[in-house]
Amino acid sequence: MDIQLTHHARFGGCAAKIGPGDLSNVLCGIDIPEDPNVIVGLKGFEDAGVYRISDDLAVVQTVDFFTPVVNDPYWFGGIAAANALSDIYAMGARPITALNIVCFSPKKFGIPVLREILRGGIDKVRESGTSLLGGHSVDDEEIKYGLSVTGLVHPERIVRNEGARPGDRLILTKPLGSGILITGLKGGRISKKTETRLVEVMATLNRRASEAMLSVSAHAATDVTGFGLAGHLKEMIKESLGAEVYADNLPYFPEARALSAEGFLPSGLYRNRDFYAPFVEAGISGFPLNLIFDPQSSGGLLIALPEDEVDGFAQEASRLSVDYWMIGSFVEEPKGRIRIR
Repeated sequence: MDIQLTHHARFGGCAAKIGPGDLSNVLCGIDIPEDPNVIVGLKGFEDAGVYRISDDLAVVQTVDFFTPVVNDPYWFGGIAAANALSDIYAMGARPITALNIVCFSPKKFGIPVLREILRGGIDKVRESGTSLLGGHSVDDEEIKYGLSVTGLVHPERIVRNEGARPGDRLILTKPLGSGILITGLKGGRISKKTETRLVEVMATLNRRASEAMLSVSAHAATDVTGFGLAGHLKEMIKESLGAEVYADNLPYFPEARALSAEGFLPSGLYRNRDFYAPFVEAGISGFPLNLIFDPQSSGGLLIALPEDEVDGFAQEASRLSVDYWMIGSFVEEPKGRIRIR
């Protein structure tokens, strides 16, 4: 039995983020508990939080869940789990435990559907080498599934989303356009072959990509999810440096171009464009711009690599069979801006 595809609302990255914008407006006036052992908390808008246990050990925590992005319950579970685990991998950490988060109506959809969602998620948890400890469920007629994940990292080896330097090369490890294809899937407009490829990519763990990143000295990294390439790249540069993106180097699912031209664009793309367009300088229009604003589900890692580390990364990525594309570079000026070349 297929599950019902609903609107895909992805809030991206750490659970602290609620969409394009600044969380400080929401938390204004609320006293947030502080602890000197918090290495990464709310203020950094990072992919996950980090808490120091000792001089050589810190725990990394994240939570992420969303509504169905594909019809097959098993693959929805797998994609949602891979997406949640990605936040741990983006920070250079190793996931060790996970908890299920489930919103589901047994009366409306039936227990067999729930079982398939959980089976898909558990298979990805197993693949990651993580232990599933339990979870929590809520009776809800809008299906949602994801994980709360805990990982381990050395406090001095955390990979943050900021820290890139001018001259660093910009690496992406999964193609763009999943949001456009999901919209086409809802409209019955993508081929079975493309659907299979889309599911395969979204369900792929970023584990090996993270291992390739950790084999060299990456300056920064994040995973590309709900804010799209533009939003997550803006998180990396903030107001401290700029970025150049080479439009011809952007990887994407081939059918995304035709679907974009036909208007199969997710609502999240419009929200991302409205919020991040003021930070983007582009001498082009149309499909390449849609790609950079397209919200991704379980997207790839976006990595800032020093020029002299590129070859080492390439060798390790090849050994691990990790796809990657060099899509741009970081520049000194203009600060806080993304130029599309």
